Amino acid sequence: MKRFWILVLILLLPGLALLGFFTAGAALSFSAELPHRADVVVVLGGGVTRYARGAELVKAGFSEQLVVIEPNAAERKEALANVPGVIFWDDVLPANTWGEAHTTQARMLANGWKSVLVVSDPPHMLRMRYAWGAAFRGSGLSYTLVATNPPWWSTWRWWTHPRAAQFVKSEVLKLGYYLVHYRFGLI
Repeated sequence: MKRFWILVLILLLPGLALLGFFTAGAALSFSAELPHRADVVVVLGGGVTRYARGAELVKAGFSEQLVVIEPNAAERKEALANVPGVIFWDDVLPANTWGEAHTTQARMLANGWKSVLVVSDPPHMLRMRYAWGAAFRGSGLSYTLVATNPPWWSTWRWWTHPRAAQFVKSEVLKLGYYLVHYRFGLI
C-alpha cells in the first residue's frame, strides 16, 4: 500500500508542476477586466504599451482624466500634446505596484475620485489584484484592472516569447515577495 502512494506522488507531482507551468500565464492575467466609465484612468509606470492603452481609454470616453505614473520622455511629450489635463506622478514611494496602489488611493480621496481604471500589462494583473485590493479595502473606492494587449503576450503560450517568459518569471517571484513582505512582514 505504501508503494502505491509513493507511485501516486511520483506521477502526481510532475503533473501538477506541468499544470502550473502551462497555466501560469492564465493565472497571472486572469484578474483583468473590461473597462467601464470611471473618474480617472491611471497608467502604471514601466510598460511600453501602457500609456497608449490609457490614452485610448480616455479618448474612447471611459474617463476625462488621465494620470501617468513615471512616464518616459516620449510618453510625457505625446500626452502633453494630445491629452488635455493629463497628470504625471513622479513621486510614488515605494516605486512599485504597492506604492502605486496606496498613492492612488490617497490621491483619489484627496481629489474626490471614486473609481479608477488601472492600466498595466497582462501578466502583472494577479500581483496588482493583491496590492490594489489591500490598498482599497474598506476605502469605499473602486478600481478596475485593465490589461494592455502587447504583441509579445500569449496567455496560453507565454513561454514561446522571451519577453513574456521573463515577465512571468519575474511576476511569480515578485508575487512571492509581496506575500512574504506585505502580508507576513517577514522581509
